[in-house]
Amino acid sequence: MAENRGLDGVGDREGSDAAQGTRLIEMRGIAKRYGSGPAAVMALAGVDLDVGHAEMVALLGPSGSGKSTLMHILGLLDRPSDGRYRLGGVDVTRLRGGRASRLRGSRVAFVFQAIHLLPGLTALANVELPLAYARMPRAARRERARRALEQVGLGHLAARYPNQLSGGQAQRVAIARAIAPGPQLLLADEPTGALDRRSGETVLGLFQDLHRRLGLTIITVTHDPVVAQHAERAIRLEDGRIVADEAVVGRLRAPSPLGADDPGAAPTESAREEKAPA
Repeated sequence: MAENRGLDGVGDREGSDAAQGTRLIEMRGIAKRYGSGPAAVMALAGVDLDVGHAEMVALLGPSGSGKSTLMHILGLLDRPSDGRYRLGGVDVTRLRGGRASRLRGSRVAFVFQAIHLLPGLTALANVELPLAYARMPRAARRERARRALEQVGLGHLAARYPNQLSGGQAQRVAIARAIAPGPQLLLADEPTGALDRRSGETVLGLFQDLHRRLGLTIITVTHDPVVAQHAERAIRLEDGRIVADEAVVGRLRAPSPLGADDPGAAPTESAREEKAPA
């Protein structure tokens, strides 16, 4: 366990699923160097990390802390210079090329700050894309994509194009596209960074809802402690090292677009506003 320097809103996380051995992610001594010799830069310096199945985790830290590099390694977009990484019991440390792509396509999904919907395709067709790449038959992938849109509360907007959607709706379509293949791990990189406050809270509420309903492991990369307080667990990086790893105390609940809030969490300011008597 990393040194506990304290983090507002969080406390000790002993007894978690990861601590008990039900792990989706196991990392030991993960290091990442860029360059060589005296000019080498250490982006990660000996990271040890366990994440359990169906955990909701925030990975936070300032710019240059190594959180984006760690996310790329977690998502099989990059390989560590040293250390060992097991995903779902499979040693993926040195996977490359087609093998890494296949495993990433079947187990890992991404949601980014930049939404990246194709403007010439409807919401439904955008969600179908990863299923088409996986060569799923047309009828099956269309039905799967429709279900994914319904899971984010946008089944009624399946025929709309990206320029007919609000920013929050477009991000929810991107989330539907991410979950349609049925991943075990969802990595979200500053997913609310381009959204207004209310739309951002709706996205965070959707993550909480999908985590509970689908049993997804969700890791959100953020610099914002408020976003981190919507997770179950907060991990802080500084200078390529984990310096705090704690359960979130006083977890915030964001309003779900599906109307299914987590009863065990404290409501956010906007949730309180929406529920306040007239």
